[in-house]
Amino acid sequence: MEVRVNLLPRLLNEEADVAVVIDVLRATSTMTAALHFGAKKIVPVLSVEEAKKYREDNFEVLTVGERGSKKIDGFDLGNSPRELSEEMIEGKELVITTTNGTVAVSKSKRARKVILASFLNLGSVVRLLKRESGRIELQCAGTDGDPSLEDTLLAGALVSQLEIGHINDSCRISSVLYEAVKDNLESFILENGVHAKRLVSLGFFEDVGFCAKINLYDLVPLWRDGGFVRG
Repeated sequence: MEVRVNLLPRLLNEEADVAVVIDVLRATSTMTAALHFGAKKIVPVLSVEEAKKYREDNFEVLTVGERGSKKIDGFDLGNSPRELSEEMIEGKELVITTTNGTVAVSKSKRARKVILASFLNLGSVVRLLKRESGRIELQCAGTDGDPSLEDTLLAGALVSQLEIGHINDSCRISSVLYEAVKDNLESFILENGVHAKRLVSLGFFEDVGFCAKINLYDLVPLWRDGGFVRG
């Protein structure tokens, strides 16, 4: 197994066996929660216009997304895992667009397998990856073109728990950081994460704490036929 941490997502080619898309605050957390609550499929798109067009062509689809961390006007839901419920989501197809996370998904599609990771499903992702071989790319979404603290921490958690014999510096940086703060994860993100502080300033304090919770859900979102399904 060869693991690489990309602190910002890079355009992958067919040499990548598994792409693990990470956007802790909040896209991969929201999509993981949606599948936990019974969403049939989640289709990520890059633009607001694409999401609206998808909804026009598929009337029963729920629109989900944000720009500048705020819910998009006219959309059914914002990019918050705490907004979701089984009553609202079960059996529905969702189309989602976000500032950073859906960009990372777009850059990962040429990998043989694409999955989503969050702290909410960390253990499930680790178990899946331990069954894989070849080249695994941890695709951190970052925030507005800069690496993000929370994505780096999750990449580090994956590296640490995969127990890789030989790691490169990108893996070491993220795993050393995670090991140093893992017992105080939520407060460390709140006190030091630029994106976390922005979300708090916009009234999403509880979202940050929720997205730092580990192993709430036992599932791995898996890319299949143009969207993510419960794998």
